[in-house]
Amino acid sequence: MRTNLAMISVITLMPLLLSGCKREPPVLTDRQVDQVFDAQQRVLDQQEILSQGRDDLESDRRLWSERERSDPIVAKSIEATGILLACCLPLVLILLLLTKSKRDEVAEARADPVLVEMLATDSKRLPQDSPRSDQANLPDC
Repeated sequence: MRTNLAMISVITLMPLLLSGCKREPPVLTDRQVDQVFDAQQRVLDQQEILSQGRDDLESDRRLWSERERSDPIVAKSIEATGILLACCLPLVLILLLLTKSKRDEVAEARADPVLVEMLATDSKRLPQDSPRSDQANLPDC
């Protein structure tokens, strides 16, 4: 049995080994060879274009990534500034009202001595006898 199996395997493998995997080089014409080289060159050109496009996409991705990192920082700082100004606005209004009332008090305080002097003394600034308008318009009886 073993010899039969060995003999069958030798008979089937021998022609395969003897024929081998010899390949005859393909016979191509010069025109066909040029066409193959042109096709290879076009493939290389397309690969170069694809590589350039991939590089452009990568640079765009990096640019957008940088923007995404910096834009939130700018937005947050603008938001914080706006909130700070909105919170300080009532304080500024109160300060403006307080300083205005202080200025009015200072102006009144400066005017008070002059008024007191005018009313207290016989000043030449005030007329001594001022006719009353209702008495001046009455007919003499």
